Amino acid sequence: MSTKPWSLLAVSLLLAGCMDEPSNAPAEPPSDAELDALCADRMAASSESAAIAAQDRVDGIADRLADREAELTKLEQQLRNDDKRAAASSAERKRLRGEVDQLRSDLQSAEQARDSARSELVATLKQLDAKMAEAEAARADADQQRARAERGEWTAFVAEAKNQICDRGTRKRHARCHDAVEVALSSDLKARFDTCTATAQAVPELRRMDKAAELPEFGVALADDRAFTAKGWAVVFC
Repeated sequence: MSTKPWSLLAVSLLLAGCMDEPSNAPAEPPSDAELDALCADRMAASSESAAIAAQDRVDGIADRLADREAELTKLEQQLRNDDKRAAASSAERKRLRGEVDQLRSDLQSAEQARDSARSELVATLKQLDAKMAEAEAARADADQQRARAERGEWTAFVAEAKNQICDRGTRKRHARCHDAVEVALSSDLKARFDTCTATAQAVPELRRMDKAAELPEFGVALADDRAFTAKGWAVVFC
Protein backbone atom coordinates (compact mmCIF):
# COMPACT_ATOMS: atom_id res chain seq x y z
CA MET A 1 0.00 0.00 0.00
CA SER A 2 1.50 3.33 -1.03
CA THR A 3 1.44 6.34 1.23
CA LYS A 4 1.33 9.98 0.24
CA PRO A 5 3.86 12.37 1.84
CA TRP A 6 2.54 14.85 4.33
CA SER A 7 2.14 18.29 2.76
CA LEU A 8 4.15 21.30 3.91
CA LEU A 9 0.91 22.72 5.37
CA ALA A 10 0.41 19.54 7.40
CA VAL A 11 3.92 19.78 8.84
CA SER A 12 3.45 23.48 9.59
CA LEU A 13 0.15 22.87 11.37
CA LEU A 14 1.67 20.00 13.32
CA LEU A 15 4.47 22.27 14.53
CA ALA A 16 1.94 25.01 15.29
CA GLY A 17 -0.01 22.67 17.53
CA CYS A 18 -3.07 22.49 15.27
CA MET A 19 -2.60 18.74 14.81
CA ASP A 20 -1.79 15.82 17.07
CA GLU A 21 1.27 13.94 15.89
CA PRO A 22 0.06 10.61 14.45
CA SER A 23 1.56 7.42 15.80
CA ASN A 24 1.19 5.90 12.35
CA ALA A 25 0.74 8.20 9.36
CA PRO A 26 -2.45 7.25 7.47
CA ALA A 27 -2.28 6.14 3.87
CA GLU A 28 -4.40 9.13 2.89
CA PRO A 29 -3.25 12.23 4.82
CA PRO A 30 -5.87 14.94 5.35
CA SER A 31 -6.36 17.42 2.55
CA ASP A 32 -5.18 21.00 2.96
CA ALA A 33 -8.81 22.11 3.37
CA GLU A 34 -9.34 19.54 6.14
CA LEU A 35 -6.12 20.63 7.85
CA ASP A 36 -7.26 24.26 7.68
CA ALA A 37 -10.57 23.30 9.25
CA LEU A 38 -8.80 21.28 11.95
CA CYS A 39 -6.57 24.23 12.82
CA ALA A 40 -9.55 26.60 12.83
CA ASP A 41 -11.35 24.16 15.14
CA ARG A 42 -8.42 24.15 17.56
CA MET A 43 -8.27 27.96 17.37
CA ALA A 44 -12.01 28.16 18.09
CA ALA A 45 -11.60 25.92 21.13
CA SER A 46 -8.71 28.09 22.34
CA SER A 47 -10.69 31.29 21.73
CA GLU A 48 -13.70 29.83 23.53
CA SER A 49 -11.54 28.93 26.54
CA ALA A 50 -10.08 32.45 26.55
CA ALA A 51 -13.56 34.02 26.40
CA ILE A 52 -14.83 31.83 29.23
CA ALA A 53 -11.76 32.61 31.34
CA ALA A 54 -12.25 36.33 30.67
CA GLN A 55 -15.90 36.13 31.73
CA ASP A 56 -14.92 34.21 34.87
CA ARG A 57 -12.46 36.99 35.73
CA VAL A 58 -15.17 39.62 35.22
CA ASP A 59 -17.54 37.67 37.46
CA GLY A 60 -14.89 37.28 40.17
CA ILE A 61 -14.00 40.98 40.21
CA ALA A 62 -17.68 41.97 40.15
CA ASP A 63 -18.36 39.73 43.17
CA ARG A 64 -15.44 41.19 45.11
CA LEU A 65 -16.51 44.71 44.18
CA ALA A 66 -20.06 44.07 45.35
CA ASP A 67 -18.74 42.72 48.67
CA ARG A 68 -16.46 45.72 49.24
CA GLU A 69 -19.18 48.22 48.28
CA ALA A 70 -21.61 46.54 50.67
CA GLU A 71 -18.97 46.55 53.39
CA LEU A 72 -18.22 50.25 52.79
CA THR A 73 -21.91 51.19 52.77
CA LYS A 74 -22.50 49.31 56.02
CA LEU A 75 -19.51 50.98 57.67
CA GLU A 76 -20.59 54.44 56.57
CA GLN A 77 -24.11 53.84 57.86
CA GLN A 78 -22.75 52.74 61.23
CA LEU A 79 -20.49 55.79 61.48
CA ARG A 80 -23.01 58.36 60.31
CA ASN A 81 -24.20 59.17 63.86
CA ASP A 82 -20.97 58.38 65.72
CA ASP A 83 -18.37 61.11 65.12
CA LYS A 84 -15.81 59.61 67.48
CA ARG A 85 -15.94 56.23 65.83
CA ALA A 86 -16.00 57.89 62.41
CA ALA A 87 -12.72 59.66 63.13
CA ALA A 88 -11.15 56.48 64.42
CA SER A 89 -12.31 54.52 61.39
CA SER A 90 -11.27 57.01 58.69
CA ALA A 91 -8.33 54.82 57.69
CA GLU A 92 -10.64 51.82 57.28
CA ARG A 93 -13.00 53.84 55.12
CA LYS A 94 -10.10 55.14 53.05
CA ARG A 95 -8.83 51.62 52.56
CA LEU A 96 -12.24 50.33 51.50
CA ARG A 97 -12.81 53.26 49.13
CA GLY A 98 -9.38 52.72 47.59
CA GLU A 99 -10.11 49.03 47.18
CA VAL A 100 -13.52 49.79 45.63
CA ASP A 101 -11.96 52.28 43.20
CA GLN A 102 -9.29 49.74 42.22
CA LEU A 103 -11.84 46.98 41.77
CA ARG A 104 -13.97 49.25 39.58
CA SER A 105 -10.91 49.96 37.42
CA ASP A 106 -10.04 46.25 37.33
CA LEU A 107 -13.62 45.42 36.38
CA GLN A 108 -13.56 47.88 33.50
CA SER A 109 -10.30 46.38 32.20
CA ALA A 110 -11.62 42.86 32.64
CA GLU A 111 -14.81 43.71 30.74
CA GLN A 112 -12.76 45.16 27.90
CA ALA A 113 -10.63 42.01 27.79
CA ARG A 114 -13.80 39.88 27.91
CA ASP A 115 -15.35 41.82 25.03
CA SER A 116 -12.15 41.48 23.01
CA ALA A 117 -12.03 37.72 23.65
CA ARG A 118 -15.70 37.43 22.70
CA SER A 119 -15.10 39.32 19.43
CA GLU A 120 -12.13 37.07 18.67
CA LEU A 121 -14.26 34.01 19.34
CA VAL A 122 -17.00 35.24 17.00
CA ALA A 123 -14.43 35.91 14.27
CA THR A 124 -12.81 32.50 14.79
CA LEU A 125 -16.17 30.72 14.66
CA LYS A 126 -16.92 32.45 11.36
CA GLN A 127 -13.53 31.31 10.09
CA LEU A 128 -14.26 27.78 11.32
CA ASP A 129 -17.61 27.74 9.51
CA ALA A 130 -15.90 28.81 6.30
CA LYS A 131 -13.10 26.26 6.68
CA MET A 132 -15.55 23.46 7.48
CA ALA A 133 -17.59 24.32 4.40
CA GLU A 134 -14.41 24.33 2.32
CA ALA A 135 -13.31 20.99 3.77
CA GLU A 136 -16.74 19.48 3.13
CA ALA A 137 -16.62 20.66 -0.47
CA ALA A 138 -13.12 19.21 -0.84
CA ARG A 139 -14.28 15.86 0.57
CA ALA A 140 -17.27 15.82 -1.76
CA ASP A 141 -15.03 16.56 -4.73
CA ALA A 142 -12.58 13.84 -3.67
CA ASP A 143 -15.47 11.37 -3.30
CA GLN A 144 -16.68 12.22 -6.80
CA GLN A 145 -13.22 11.83 -8.27
CA ARG A 146 -12.71 8.54 -6.45
CA ALA A 147 -16.10 7.29 -7.64
CA ARG A 148 -15.23 8.20 -11.23
CA ALA A 149 -11.89 6.43 -10.90
CA GLU A 150 -13.55 3.36 -9.40
CA ARG A 151 -16.11 3.26 -12.19
CA GLY A 152 -13.30 3.47 -14.70
CA GLU A 153 -11.35 0.64 -13.06
CA TRP A 154 -14.45 -1.53 -12.81
CA THR A 155 -15.31 -0.89 -16.46
CA ALA A 156 -11.78 -1.84 -17.48
CA PHE A 157 -11.95 -4.96 -15.27
CA VAL A 158 -15.25 -6.08 -16.86
CA ALA A 159 -13.92 -5.42 -20.36
CA GLU A 160 -10.81 -7.49 -19.68
CA ALA A 161 -12.95 -10.27 -18.17
CA LYS A 162 -14.98 -10.39 -21.36
CA ASN A 163 -11.79 -10.70 -23.40
CA GLN A 164 -10.47 -13.54 -21.26
CA ILE A 165 -13.69 -15.52 -20.72
CA CYS A 166 -15.01 -15.02 -24.25
CA ASP A 167 -11.80 -15.75 -26.10
CA ARG A 168 -13.20 -17.66 -29.05
CA GLY A 169 -16.32 -18.23 -31.11
CA THR A 170 -18.43 -16.30 -33.55
CA ARG A 171 -19.47 -12.68 -33.12
CA LYS A 172 -22.92 -13.80 -32.04
CA ARG A 173 -21.46 -16.18 -29.49
CA HIS A 174 -19.16 -13.43 -28.26
CA ALA A 175 -22.16 -11.16 -27.69
CA ARG A 176 -23.96 -13.86 -25.66
CA CYS A 177 -20.80 -14.54 -23.70
CA HIS A 178 -20.29 -10.83 -22.96
CA ASP A 179 -23.84 -10.57 -21.64
CA ALA A 180 -23.26 -13.60 -19.43
CA VAL A 181 -20.03 -12.09 -18.05
CA GLU A 182 -21.86 -8.91 -17.07
CA VAL A 183 -24.49 -10.99 -15.26
CA ALA A 184 -21.82 -13.06 -13.52
CA LEU A 185 -20.01 -9.96 -12.30
CA SER A 186 -22.86 -8.95 -10.04
CA SER A 187 -23.32 -5.77 -8.00
CA ASP A 188 -22.04 -7.62 -4.90
CA LEU A 189 -18.75 -8.33 -6.65
CA LYS A 190 -18.55 -4.72 -7.81
CA ALA A 191 -19.04 -3.53 -4.21
CA ARG A 192 -16.13 -5.69 -3.04
CA PHE A 193 -14.05 -4.48 -5.99
CA ASP A 194 -14.76 -0.85 -5.09
CA THR A 195 -13.79 -1.48 -1.47
CA CYS A 196 -10.39 -2.77 -2.55
CA THR A 197 -9.70 0.13 -4.90
CA ALA A 198 -11.09 2.80 -2.57
CA THR A 199 -8.75 1.70 0.23
CA ALA A 200 -5.72 1.57 -2.08
CA GLN A 201 -5.31 -2.18 -1.61
CA ALA A 202 -4.41 -4.66 -4.31
CA VAL A 203 -6.58 -4.41 -7.42
CA PRO A 204 -8.73 -7.56 -7.70
CA GLU A 205 -7.84 -9.94 -10.51
CA LEU A 206 -9.69 -12.44 -12.64
CA ARG A 207 -8.00 -15.81 -12.43
CA ARG A 208 -8.69 -19.07 -14.21
CA MET A 209 -8.60 -21.98 -11.79
CA ASP A 210 -7.70 -25.58 -12.44
CA LYS A 211 -10.39 -28.00 -11.40
CA ALA A 212 -8.21 -29.46 -8.66
CA ALA A 213 -6.90 -26.08 -7.46
CA GLU A 214 -8.02 -24.69 -4.13
CA LEU A 215 -9.82 -21.36 -4.26
CA PRO A 216 -7.63 -18.54 -2.85
CA GLU A 217 -8.53 -17.09 0.55
CA PHE A 218 -10.27 -14.03 -0.87
CA GLY A 219 -11.36 -15.67 -4.10
CA VAL A 220 -14.94 -15.87 -5.33
CA ALA A 221 -15.69 -18.44 -7.99
CA LEU A 222 -17.85 -17.36 -10.91
CA ALA A 223 -20.64 -19.77 -11.69
CA ASP A 224 -19.91 -21.29 -15.09
CA ASP A 225 -22.40 -20.11 -17.66
CA ARG A 226 -23.21 -22.05 -20.81
CA ALA A 227 -22.39 -18.92 -22.77
CA PHE A 228 -18.83 -18.81 -21.43
CA THR A 229 -16.32 -20.00 -24.04
CA ALA A 230 -13.85 -20.72 -21.24
CA LYS A 231 -14.80 -22.10 -17.82
CA GLY A 232 -13.42 -22.17 -14.28
CA TRP A 233 -12.99 -18.50 -13.41
CA ALA A 234 -12.69 -16.73 -10.06
CA VAL A 235 -12.22 -13.17 -8.91
CA VAL A 236 -9.47 -12.82 -6.29
CA PHE A 237 -10.09 -9.80 -4.05
CA CYS A 238 -7.79 -7.92 -1.70
